Amino acid sequence: MKSTKNCSEKMKQLREIIDNTDAVVIGAGAGLSTSAGFTYNGDRFHKYFGDFIEKYHFQNMYEGGFYPFDSLEEYWAYWSRYIYINRYMNAPKPVYDNLFELVKDKDYFVLTTNVDHCFQKAGQLFMQTARNSDKISLKK
Repeated sequence: MKSTKNCSEKMKQLREIIDNTDAVVIGAGAGLSTSAGFTYNGDRFHKYFGDFIEKYHFQNMYEGGFYPFDSLEEYWAYWSRYIYINRYMNAPKPVYDNLFELVKDKDYFVLTTNVDHCFQKAGQLFMQTARNSDKISLKK
């Protein structure tokens, strides 16, 4: 079994840095959602798209996104399911919730290319826009 001692120590150091800082900038991409369980192939793909896999032999969710379906009904059946499970369902693992817990009492800013809304769902409004303010404050 591989040791997690080095990783645990680095996590402890990161926690100390966050605790002793005034503000945090978070940059995240697809890897964070993947670590949270948002995968587009494998078990999750088979669970939600078994009927499309059987009919069209797709290997992953992306293939269905580019497939020239014969009807708009099939097209939207695919896309509505894709959007529902990748935007509205919660991530299988609490990675975003854990990250929010680390920074919720700090001034923070999130810069992401992710469109799955995991940041927003983690703290209700993890990335809310500033209103009636002369500075951007994304604190809850």
